[in-house]
Amino acid sequence: MASMTSSTFHPLLRYVNVRLQQGVPIVDSDVNELDDVRKFELRAFLKWYVGDGVPEGTNGFQITGGLSNDFTIGAGAPAGSGSTELDTALAHTGRIIVDGLDVMITADVAFSAQPLHASQTGSTALAAKLGVPVVPALTMTGSATTLVAYLDVWEHLVTPDDDPNLILPGLGVESCARIKREWVVRTGAAVPVSGASDFLAGHSYTALAVLNRPASSTLIAPANIVDKRQRRLLLPPAHLVLDTVGVDPADYRSGTNRPLISLRAAINSLLAGQLPTTGEVAVANGPGPDLLGKAVFLDNANGLVIVWQSSQSGTSQVALARIDLTNPGITSVPATTLTSAGVHAAPAALMLPNGDYLVAYQTAATEDPNSDLKLKRGPLGSLAGAGEVTVSDTASVADQKVQAVLAGDFVVFVFDQQGASTDKWSYRRYKHTDNSFPDTSPVQLATNSGSRAMHTASAGGLVFIAFHDGTKLTASILNPVTNTVANSPQSAGPATDIHVLALSATSALVFYSTGSGLSVLTLNGTTWSGPAAIAGTDVNDSQPNAVQDADGTIWLLSTRKFSDNTNHVVVRRRNAASGDWTAPQRLAPSPGNDGFPAGVPVPGQGLWAVWANDRNGTTNTDLFARRVITAI
Repeated sequence: MASMTSSTFHPLLRYVNVRLQQGVPIVDSDVNELDDVRKFELRAFLKWYVGDGVPEGTNGFQITGGLSNDFTIGAGAPAGSGSTELDTALAHTGRIIVDGLDVMITADVAFSAQPLHASQTGSTALAAKLGVPVVPALTMTGSATTLVAYLDVWEHLVTPDDDPNLILPGLGVESCARIKREWVVRTGAAVPVSGASDFLAGHSYTALAVLNRPASSTLIAPANIVDKRQRRLLLPPAHLVLDTVGVDPADYRSGTNRPLISLRAAINSLLAGQLPTTGEVAVANGPGPDLLGKAVFLDNANGLVIVWQSSQSGTSQVALARIDLTNPGITSVPATTLTSAGVHAAPAALMLPNGDYLVAYQTAATEDPNSDLKLKRGPLGSLAGAGEVTVSDTASVADQKVQAVLAGDFVVFVFDQQGASTDKWSYRRYKHTDNSFPDTSPVQLATNSGSRAMHTASAGGLVFIAFHDGTKLTASILNPVTNTVANSPQSAGPATDIHVLALSATSALVFYSTGSGLSVLTLNGTTWSGPAAIAGTDVNDSQPNAVQDADGTIWLLSTRKFSDNTNHVVVRRRNAASGDWTAPQRLAPSPGNDGFPAGVPVPGQGLWAVWANDRNGTTNTDLFARRVITAI
């Protein structure tokens, strides 16, 4: 055999070609290295950009049973025979990629019929020639065993001594040597890995099947074979990404606008009667009850801000947490306590046009005649240390249950005043541009004979207030500039869990619970209409909270009691054109009882929901948030 220079190819040198030069001899190592460079690039592409496995349209190297201490290695090739050897190799041969190496099998073969199997004549000599171990025969064992059938792939040099066809017949001299890709199927406890005694350098391995062998049985039954091949390799067309998720393939590959959850997870959620959502974010999960009101808003830096009444210190205080919505992987957020010493409760919160946060709260327990209303304002970092400003401190009256909304240059506070001789709904305006109160004292809206149901919202510079005075539900519109109120009594009977959704200066919805379902009042122009019952709700529905997204869709979150007597948050959508409501869909499965939902539409992200849950005990409610996927 002619001599051959040892390989000069080193992949880590990053040589990608061999260039000829004038007056320089061409030696065998130059040509061989050129071929090795090309081969390495192809192998790296197959390994890292295609992946290991069996391609779509073939079923190569399938392990099938039904034999005694033996099994069949199937070619799994498409039916038919090629008209040429090239056609057969391309279209009618089973194959698998292993560590970037394309391995072919042309016909079914029994495990024991492999030339390297110990039962085959000459297997020992062949193994020595190839530098590999013989394949041991399978035997019956007295106890149940589990074996892995795996493919062992390697390459070796073939010279004219091995293949006489490499002798050129016309000249009687040998031609160049060849590199042949060999394979054999072996069995063992596991696929060999680097460092293991059965791992051979230069070999590549992949699992084909697991053989679960019962005790004292020679039969390898089909039912005891578990296929472990990676299958159906196929590079999809680029338009598939655009067709399924509506994202340009180049953007998708760069991580832009990818769905936060898989299409499978979204479809499974819908099939289960739930909305697809991201994972849960823990907002407040310490000891004691955390009570969520309606103080949830989106700030000007894409942060979801939650303000609530926390009892983690043993005394009710006002706490704040902010979820950075640019961080999709967040699972919990730190909380900041804004108050200290004595009871501080029932907060309301919003963001001012200059970027300040404003938080209002009561300074004693509900119905305590010493309760006053205070506010703090300032940037997030200094809000806890900001000085308190009095909103209402009426003597011997419980100033409580405050709501706050932004309307132009004003923040309007609406609250309950309960005293020995005074029980009323009141409001007071605060001009945030100069920190002044145009109203020297609270302005009465209506008497309040025992009811505590009220909510307020703003749009178009106007403030919409809905409250129950113990007899009837009233929807009021306050113009904070002229300080005039237009009251519109609507209905007698119960009205609890009131929620106002202000859409414009001439459009608003008032949702509330009647005790037998959810109803809604509608403002169109200057006329209130309704109430109209929301279809599909009953005595099991309460705590409505509604928002409108950029597409005009109204999302109604509420609490509903399920057949297992637990309460959970459900979501309904109202079609902007027809006004019809969808059936309720559960927000997400969770242990314990859910309640007091608050929704916030976020441009480009859909809907974020915050709610309370008592999974850690009925006296230890915690707060959680998650993003609702409203579009893929």
